[in-house]
Amino acid sequence: MSLCSRLLVLYLMLAPSAGAATALHFVTEEFPPFSYSRGTQASGALSEIVNLTCFTLQWQCSIEVWPWRRALQMAENGEVDGIFTVIDSHQRRDAFNITPMLVQSGYDFYTTRASSFLYQSPSDLQGHIVGVYGPSGTSLVLQDKLRNVPNVDIQLITNNQRLLLMLHAGRFGTKGVVVLNQDVARHLIEHEQLYALRHAGHLSGIAYGIGFSRLRVPKEVFERFTQQLLILRQNGQIETIVKRYGLQMAH
Repeated sequence: MSLCSRLLVLYLMLAPSAGAATALHFVTEEFPPFSYSRGTQASGALSEIVNLTCFTLQWQCSIEVWPWRRALQMAENGEVDGIFTVIDSHQRRDAFNITPMLVQSGYDFYTTRASSFLYQSPSDLQGHIVGVYGPSGTSLVLQDKLRNVPNVDIQLITNNQRLLLMLHAGRFGTKGVVVLNQDVARHLIEHEQLYALRHAGHLSGIAYGIGFSRLRVPKEVFERFTQQLLILRQNGQIETIVKRYGLQMAH
């Protein structure tokens, strides 16, 4: 075989095939019912949506569940291709191209039934300890709302389950309240039987999508994924998934 022929064979072996499947690596968090681990598999509404989109595109996609701080760091550093759940904020858009919002929810306050606290405006939180899962989208929204409110002690807790268990055990004191996603709170209160807790007001509406690393994912890959998401939304398949988890579609 001539040198030119050998070089051609080597090139064909090393060059990526035009028909090769796109492979994407996503990370997410324990955030039921949106995302959570079930054994070695990622489950939840957003995990199912990602898997369905990849399946219909015939792409090879994997999802790992990590603590949020680690997942966010991996995604921001370009160590993985995508991350969810992601809110549409300028902080997130700095690092990610973000799909259209997929599910609608809200951030609400919770306290113990022994407390008379009821949130109506940010000034109601003066003199209170406020526990929040963070750093996260929830803590970003809370800090923005309280920007001009003095004498509020915001305590960042590493996950939502621990946050509610601490509130239930009285760890935030008589002036303690917590804020978290209303659908996550509903799931955890029922699952952990935390019936000494009660809803104490609404902070903000929120919606979640999927973020793709600007450092790692070509724009055309992000756009193809987004196009397929919109097709699945239009034909009702995403709505079927969302409703099965007791969630609402984003507007």
